[in-house]
Amino acid sequence: MPPIYAGLTRRQAALGLLATAAAPAWAQEWTPSQPITILVGFAPGGSADQIARQLSYAAKGVIPVPVVAVNKPGAAGAIAAQQAADAKPDGYTLFVGGGSETTSVGNFKSLPYDPRKSFTPIIKISRAPSILAVRTDSRFKDMKALLAEAKQAPDKVSYGSTGEGGIFHATALVLQKQTGVQLLHIPFKGAAEAMNSLLAGQVDCSFGAYEELKGMIDAGRIRPLALFSRSRLPGLPNVPTMTDLGVPIVLDNMKGLMGPAGMPAPVVRYLHDHFHRAMQTASWREYAAKSGLTEDYADGPAFQKEIVDAYDLIGKAIAK
Repeated sequence: MPPIYAGLTRRQAALGLLATAAAPAWAQEWTPSQPITILVGFAPGGSADQIARQLSYAAKGVIPVPVVAVNKPGAAGAIAAQQAADAKPDGYTLFVGGGSETTSVGNFKSLPYDPRKSFTPIIKISRAPSILAVRTDSRFKDMKALLAEAKQAPDKVSYGSTGEGGIFHATALVLQKQTGVQLLHIPFKGAAEAMNSLLAGQVDCSFGAYEELKGMIDAGRIRPLALFSRSRLPGLPNVPTMTDLGVPIVLDNMKGLMGPAGMPAPVVRYLHDHFHRAMQTASWREYAAKSGLTEDYADGPAFQKEIVDAYDLIGKAIAK
């Protein structure tokens, strides 16, 4: 890699070094001096909650201050997102974003923040393949049977999601538009509530992320019918994607760390580098392996592009 000042004259290089030396200390480096809060926009038990808590634990010994996960559920993650957007851009208030609160909710209703401009993406952690699942004893043996009944009896087949305007609600609406069916939406505050409702027989099926459902799938309590992802999962080789079924819908639920807009570059750099290091620890590696987390690292700018692309895709699909 060439030196920073390659191609400059000696005088230009000298002036650059003098400017750097004269810059304030905070412009060169930053180290946290108080606890860092990671806001979670959903109830305990879902993928966003698990990621925040496991990452907080993995950060011990990597970041010299406590990292604390705090649940602020509601409005498909928008409550936590708004609180993060309104926080000081000092690096001490972050949230788990990239999903509903930044890619879909704004397409359904007006928000007090701009999903594409009000945040500083720091690091992308994962993409969660979306799954439509039923109870093991469900009358629906496959996706074809579910869609057939939904087409014959509009609003009879009910589904649970993590909230009105959320990524799974958006996925269901795209499914309805592409297949001509009409499902009955039952929104919940988080994935755990939606799954409990499914197990209790209160809804016919439910959308969720793979890592949220893996334990119940492995235990034989629920049965996945289809993946709304770009490829099949190694852990579920017999579960088709919607593309396999002739209905190409790809809407993975992204997760990563974000902060308020306007965060200084040294703060963003520190948080990115240290949380990335936390993701290499033994505790995080064990969690990722056991949970079925589909890791999908990207830095802040790349994460930002994916968020904007997903937001625009959902908006166009819903508007059709």
